[in-house]
Amino acid sequence: METSEVGEVESASLESISLAELNRQAADGQWPRAWLAYAAADLPNLRSALLAVNNGSALQPAALWPHSQSNLEQLSELLETCVEKSQAIVMPQEQDGALGIAFPILKQGQVQAIFACQLAQPPQNIEALMSGLEKSSLWLQHHFGQHQDQQQLAVVARQRQVIDSFTAIGKGEALNESALHWVDSLARNYQCDRVSLGQVNNGKAELQVISGSSDHVLNSQTTKQLQLAMQEACDQRQAICWPPLVGSDQALICLQTEKLSIAHHNASLLTVPVVQHDEIYLCLLFERPAANSFVSEEVEQLESHLALAGIAYETKREAVYTPVQVLRRSLRQQLDRLLGTGYLKRKLLAITVVVMTLFFSLVDGHYQINAESELEPGQIRIVSAPFNGYLKSSQVRAGDRVEADQVLVEMEDRELRLEKIKSFSALSRANKQYSEALAARDRAKAQIFNAQMDQSKARLAAAESQLQRSIIKSPFPALLVSGDLRQRIGGSVNQGEELFRLSPMNGYRLVLFVSEFKINDIALNQRGRVVLSAMPGKSFEFQITTITPITEVRDGGTVFRVEANLNAADNKFRPGMIGIAKVSVGQRLLISIWTEDLRKWLSLKLWSLWG
Repeated sequence: METSEVGEVESASLESISLAELNRQAADGQWPRAWLAYAAADLPNLRSALLAVNNGSALQPAALWPHSQSNLEQLSELLETCVEKSQAIVMPQEQDGALGIAFPILKQGQVQAIFACQLAQPPQNIEALMSGLEKSSLWLQHHFGQHQDQQQLAVVARQRQVIDSFTAIGKGEALNESALHWVDSLARNYQCDRVSLGQVNNGKAELQVISGSSDHVLNSQTTKQLQLAMQEACDQRQAICWPPLVGSDQALICLQTEKLSIAHHNASLLTVPVVQHDEIYLCLLFERPAANSFVSEEVEQLESHLALAGIAYETKREAVYTPVQVLRRSLRQQLDRLLGTGYLKRKLLAITVVVMTLFFSLVDGHYQINAESELEPGQIRIVSAPFNGYLKSSQVRAGDRVEADQVLVEMEDRELRLEKIKSFSALSRANKQYSEALAARDRAKAQIFNAQMDQSKARLAAAESQLQRSIIKSPFPALLVSGDLRQRIGGSVNQGEELFRLSPMNGYRLVLFVSEFKINDIALNQRGRVVLSAMPGKSFEFQITTITPITEVRDGGTVFRVEANLNAADNKFRPGMIGIAKVSVGQRLLISIWTEDLRKWLSLKLWSLWG
């Protein structure tokens, strides 16, 4: 038995623990030390104890109490004797009268662990002690059984992952589609944020697909970093893991891998080149969060996995053309048809396109920007409820024109009138009592009645004020923009609740909704014309006064709000009228005017792909 190291070191005392505490510590990975403490409950006069576990090749000490080289040597002799006899042994110690016990834990006829201990004095009932040890060993047998089951499940899981890769590669008809299915399967099975696959041609790695996306939605810097990290692994013909594996002493250059990790928040990276016939033809880069680093077992598993699945991928790669090869062949075919004999229509179409392009590249045109527009009133007044109450009557609604001091709505005033009469009666009564108190020269009562008179006057004034405000009138000639209370007569309203919106008839402004692609061509004081949908036969001139930084989403696009003043008004104008406005910008080449939207769209796409 090897005795080079001890997995757990015990303290100076060994206190027994319960089964529940043993299970809790076992969940934290401290089961060897915890089991010693659990077994100590059935061992009186315990002097030392050792638990050795079979690691697959030899027995290794997992827990020792107390930690002493002399104790380890004495208990090792008990272990060796137990291994030779393959059964539990009870051996008296001749030097000091102690009793040595070694108890094997078997699983399917194989020794999984051996527990050895020394008792200071032999127990009175050795059979009861061995029975207690056998009971304690049941927990270890169950633990090792679970471990074996987990190992078998891990083997099945690895086989399933390889089968998933073969299935994913066979799904797509095109090579890129198969590659995307494959990297998606790898990312899912190995808990990776992203898996990138690169093809290696003539020793040069080129990024092909990235998991989770049908096209490269990365900027050029990220794509370049991925390819450099792949190239670094291919040049060294070794799998590169960052951060380096624990206990690994292999010297590898990891400069590009480290840069990529730092650029992605210290992500854990693993780059694996796939070799066939002594030539690297694929390279895969796995990315995980920083907290989930790769371990040596996973690296070995991935290398064997990719070696098998890579053969199926390479077979499919050899059977189909790459997109670059298809494009190259198509361009060559079209060029031969254009420059070779025949295909007269194609040649005439090409000549026409060239002539028109030259013509539009030399002729200027008037550049105008089209924008949706809307009429808004220059001023809005809000009419709100003066107090909590009920609606009595209303004869106007949105769209009506009202004159100054015209009644808009009347509030129910019956309770207010009753409150006025009540306050007036209370005032008269308090006045009479005040006069009587003065006549009787009772100053105290006179002061009380005087205060009551003031209180009644205040209530009377409040009632009269509310009666005046119960009739709401228009402050000026206006158009009702919103509000219709005719369906709410008798209903309640709260103080401050909006009832109407009024717009004076003497001022309008034009609001233009300019596309974000065109906003840089808009400037203050630019002029233009607008045609309203309600009056399509007449146009109105305007001048831009304000370019706001406010954006809106209209018809699936982002637009900026631009305000303009109309040079002339019309008595048919109404708030909310919409139309089409054209802003005059200046003279430009026709080809520049007609291709501006296309050029800007292409520029954005090119930037999103390559930066």
